[in-house]
Amino acid sequence: MTQLLSFMSDIARQGAEPVLPPARELDLLLYAPCPVKLVMKDAVDRVSADMTARGLPPLSMHVPMGCTSVDPYDPLANETDPDALPGVIASIGFGDFWKRAFAKHFVEAGVFESVHPREVSPLYQRAGMTDPRGVYTIYGCTPYLFVVDTARLDGLAAPRTWAELLEPRYSGRITMCGDGDDMADAVLMSVYKDFGMEGVARLAKSCSGFMHSSTMTKAAGAKSGGPGAIFIMPAFFACSTKQPDSVRVIWPEDGAAASPLYFLAKRSEKQRLAPLLDCLTEGFAAIPSAAWFAPLALCAARSPLPPEASLKWVGWDFIQSRDINALRNELNGAFRRTYRENAAARGEVPCAS
Repeated sequence: MTQLLSFMSDIARQGAEPVLPPARELDLLLYAPCPVKLVMKDAVDRVSADMTARGLPPLSMHVPMGCTSVDPYDPLANETDPDALPGVIASIGFGDFWKRAFAKHFVEAGVFESVHPREVSPLYQRAGMTDPRGVYTIYGCTPYLFVVDTARLDGLAAPRTWAELLEPRYSGRITMCGDGDDMADAVLMSVYKDFGMEGVARLAKSCSGFMHSSTMTKAAGAKSGGPGAIFIMPAFFACSTKQPDSVRVIWPEDGAAASPLYFLAKRSEKQRLAPLLDCLTEGFAAIPSAAWFAPLALCAARSPLPPEASLKWVGWDFIQSRDINALRNELNGAFRRTYRENAAARGEVPCAS
């Protein structure tokens, strides 16, 4: 609960943005999950202050505020000139910086080089999340798991795996993490990889609606009840609040679907920006609330994650064999269409999201 209250306080701190410099003048463009956005910015600010104290220029950075705001640097993914890019681009999910065109211009050309911390989390080692090409650095992830209100399951056993979640007995009992155009892309990607479009359609048909993660924490276990019994949500929200005894947090036995928190560091800037890169790896792992984002450098001895926690990563071969960003958009659209069609067939009004 303390971490969730801190998150809500951070939202209040996110105000208007100053006039922004060209992207080429930035050392860091940082898109981060809302719950840890400001604590990450504070950590980077400390790095910048330390550099200034040592007689070095301060870091030039931009951290977009707000959870769903349109950002003026959004067109950067369409850039073709490496000199027009910041020293480090950090982002989340399978968004624009995974586009095939972007990869063709920069990733395959060797513009970026990954960073390896002193110690790598066993979760990452088991899931195979280190880029074998040495380009993307996955420094954390959003693990999507199940939060189950057993009082609403009418005697059904809670799902233990993603395959079980797709079984017809859970139809109409699943609430999907989603807000506006955003949705849990790693969930759809994992379901598609293992079960194809049929699996995505089955999940959509079982969906009772969409809900923002912070709202899910209140809906699960609410005395007023509700249509959803199974909530697919990030570990941060699932594990940051105390719930009634009827509510269980379930890490799927085949792994929580992992949505990447990653950065792309210019090879030419790695030495100059070494303190910043250390902040994004070792420093991120030292932030208490970031533990629920399974940091790359989080050692097992300091991890608050449950012993059964594991990550489900779609895999680098899967990513490199297709335009993963285009697939994300395709799956998002297919899921929403199927959901709306089935809601209409049941005589329901589809969720506004």
